[in-house]
Parts: sequence; structure tokens; C-alpha cells
Amino acid sequence: MKKKWFVVSSLALLVGCASFFITIQLRENDSDMIVEVSIQRTLQVLGIETDIESIKSSQSVKDRTYFTDGDGKKWVYIEYTDRTAFIEDMENYYNGGFIESFIGVQASIMRKHSQIGDYIPIILLDEDLQQGSFTFSRDSGETLSFPIHYEYIKGWVYEEPILFESA
Repeated sequence: MKKKWFVVSSLALLVGCASFFITIQLRENDSDMIVEVSIQRTLQVLGIETDIESIKSSQSVKDRTYFTDGDGKKWVYIEYTDRTAFIEDMENYYNGGFIESFIGVQASIMRKHSQIGDYIPIILLDEDLQQGSFTFSRDSGETLSFPIHYEYIKGWVYEEPILFESA
């Protein structure tokens, strides 16, 4: 009788632990999926169709992740929260002022225009890394896309955002 009780108790404990583990994994994967879906939607607003599995941030200047928009233009994709490795690798190709102003233009946009509830921004740059956009979507569904470009004297600058309303 004690042996049967021990086996049943052990199985119940095993099922309980497995359920707890699965719940934690699902919750963790769910938040990752929300981020990936929001990035995919932002890319779609910009005219780039891609599946979620293809969304990987560029990690270096040489090994870039490209997306092609509806007009056939190739863009280097950089996720804002995963930009450090790419920026550090830029130091091998560009001077400090170029990199500092690239970081500064992003900080300026975030400081002046971001709001609580905004989704993670994405950065798209042309193949020459001289122009592109800094884009994020809002919880309300609207998307703001700031054209950015490099000017020899001023460094990286941004223009007023292009606003895409939710459908």
C-alpha cells in the first residue's frame, strides 16, 4: 500500500513539475513571439514582406541581414535592442564621429518621440550605410518612420517622421 502511494505521489509531483515548466516556457516564448510579430508588422508597413523566422538582426558590417522592399531596394536590418554588435563592428570601417552621430541620432529620436507602450524600434540602412530609417510602432497601431541620413559636416540627422495610421 505504501509503495502504491509513493508511486502515485511521485507521478503527481512529476506531472506538477512538468506542467509548471511548460507554463514558464510558453510564457517566455509568448513574449518573444509578441516582439517578433510587432517587428514583422512594422516591416510590412514599410513595404517589406517577410516571415518571422527570417527576422534576425545584422551583427556585423560584413555579415548583414537584408530585406528587400516592394520597390526592389535592399535594406540592412538592425533591431534597436540588438544593435550593439553591429555598431561595435562599424568601428572597423568608420571613424568615431560617424559612429557617435549614428548612436546620437537614435538617442535623439527616442528622447523626443518615444512614448510608453511603443514597440521596439527597427533600423533600416541602405547598402552603403549612408541613409535609412528609424521606425517604431505604437500600441495604438500607428507607425512612425524617421528618415535618417549621413551628412559629412553634421553627421547623422533625421527628418520629421512619416506617419502610417493603423488599418
